[in-house]
Amino acid sequence: MESNEEYINFLKHIISCISHGDYFSVKELSQLELERLENKIKKRDFKF
Repeated sequence: MESNEEYINFLKHIISCISHGDYFSVKELSQLELERLENKIKKRDFKF
């Protein structure tokens, strides 16, 4: 599971983008985070 510090950092980035009206970056950051978490899950489930 991801650490609280990483999650807080991600949320700060999202809030900053929203504050500046940069909704495209919010979408991009969210997509990258989703892909990162999906890869983490795949690695965890892929055991020999």
